[in-house]
Amino acid sequence: MLKIISTIGFLVTLALFLNSNITVEIVFIINIFFIIIFFYKPISTTRYSQKNNAETSNEKPTKNDLQELFINQLEDIIIILNKFNIITYNNKATVENFGSNLEGKHIGSEIRIPELLDAIDNNKIDKELKKIDIELKIPVFKFYKISIISIKSDYTLIVIRDFTEMRKSQNMRSDFIANASHELRTPLVSLKGFLETITDSAKDDPKSQKKFLEIMKSEAKKMEILIEDLMSLSRIELQEHIRLKDKVDIKEVIENVILLNSKKISEKKLNVNLDINEKEKFVIGDKEKLSAVFLNLLDNAIKYSGNSKSIKIKSSENKSSLKNYTSISIIDEGFGIAPEDIHRITERFFRADNIKKLKIEGTGLGLAITKHILNQHKGELKITSKEGKGSEFTVLLPLIS
Repeated sequence: MLKIISTIGFLVTLALFLNSNITVEIVFIINIFFIIIFFYKPISTTRYSQKNNAETSNEKPTKNDLQELFINQLEDIIIILNKFNIITYNNKATVENFGSNLEGKHIGSEIRIPELLDAIDNNKIDKELKKIDIELKIPVFKFYKISIISIKSDYTLIVIRDFTEMRKSQNMRSDFIANASHELRTPLVSLKGFLETITDSAKDDPKSQKKFLEIMKSEAKKMEILIEDLMSLSRIELQEHIRLKDKVDIKEVIENVILLNSKKISEKKLNVNLDINEKEKFVIGDKEKLSAVFLNLLDNAIKYSGNSKSIKIKSSENKSSLKNYTSISIIDEGFGIAPEDIHRITERFFRADNIKKLKIEGTGLGLAITKHILNQHKGELKITSKEGKGSEFTVLLPLIS
């Protein structure tokens, strides 16, 4: 009977997991239910059965073998304690996360989280299901959902699921919506203010009206650029899994990008040098998207460089672990990036403090778009910088074999 229930449980869990309308939390709860069924038999009996199975390896797999296999395929940490809080069972995920088998050890010596240990003690008293969320910030951010269940009178089952990536994703979505709303609201407030002025105090002043209309046009343009960037980012994220096969002449792409920026380059009297290895100029990718990558990077180099400075765009020997890749660097003599900001520079809407002080216009989405395009191309973006000295943005792209 248990074999039938276990099989049904596995199939139900798999079906729910494949159904995008069912939340991960519901699948997690159902998993716990069937894990309890798996461990319904006394622990000692299970151990004895496993020993006999090992000795009679020629026999077909038993129900306990299959149950053990299922438990070891789970990413959840599964731990069983006896009445003295000694670990009598742990699955493969536990060993991988802790680096060793914990069986025979006291739970308090391996997991020093007061909330979890208190919940275990309370469960032993009232035998009621305990569900807790644990958030750790040191040494790195981690978020866990933990269930503690009494089984077979004196035994306690602990199921720990790592929800860190999901929580990070939720936080990123919340931050993104908040930042996007703020960035859109700022020009909207400005437009509303000037409209009120034109229709009120400046309604009979053509000179003021013209001035305000020019400012409104500028604010509307900012909104247009922001919306275009938001749409581009959304579109690229949706297409990130699509495999690219086109042959692209990267030297030609960069030459066109320089041409598009020729007016800005001339206005700031910048000297742009291009040096691309002819033998490593063909890459696999999408020409339009790669143009967007180098347009973003060159635009940043121009914006954050002072007048009469130099910008170098060159291919160099690929010293990374990625083989058959070309390495193209955009090196400027601009304001540079503070060390603490480099790892965040590709985040959506992030702008370094020294850049904010300069009041240089930008949506803060360019490098986020660049990162996602390179992800689709199986490429990388490496950044080195010294504040006050300049920055180097290096793009790694797969070459045509």
